[in-house]
Amino acid sequence: MFKLVLVLLFALIVNAQELKLLDGQIQAHTEVFGDSTINPQTKDIIAIVQRGDNIESISGVFSINSSTLVSDNKDRDKNMYELLKSSITPTISFNITSITKVEDKYKITGNLTLNSVTKEISSLSTIKEADGLAMNGDFSFLLTDFGLEPPTMFFLTVRDQIDIKYNFTFVKGM
Repeated sequence: MFKLVLVLLFALIVNAQELKLLDGQIQAHTEVFGDSTINPQTKDIIAIVQRGDNIESISGVFSINSSTLVSDNKDRDKNMYELLKSSITPTISFNITSITKVEDKYKITGNLTLNSVTKEISSLSTIKEADGLAMNGDFSFLLTDFGLEPPTMFFLTVRDQIDIKYNFTFVKGM
């Protein structure tokens, strides 16, 4: 039985194909109640992604350094880095645990790790195959779910919910 399991694992590894990130962007969105929006983004993404015979077989990890998130306001970015504890826990990562087809989209389920706290997150994504693979989707989470308190200043409060939009273009590994 043990040999059969090893043979199956080896077969899966041999059939898995590495996907290299050609281009990608992650954009966050939140609001300061009564004031403005905050839309930091990054293209500095590390992706280690593999796929087998179909889209549902895609697995992998995406990670960013929180200090690479940049908005249109550098002073506000400094406050964001402090809120995210960038100097203590700089890495934000998402590890895909499953992908299932839902009508014309895919539900990607995985573990988001932020501030050394890991929570399961689901995202609806459009995944298209061509010469490589294009993945576009979004999801939301609450800062307080990750032990982070939205800052307040006078009568202004940052919204607890963070909306994430992402788009990635992959090519088949060489």
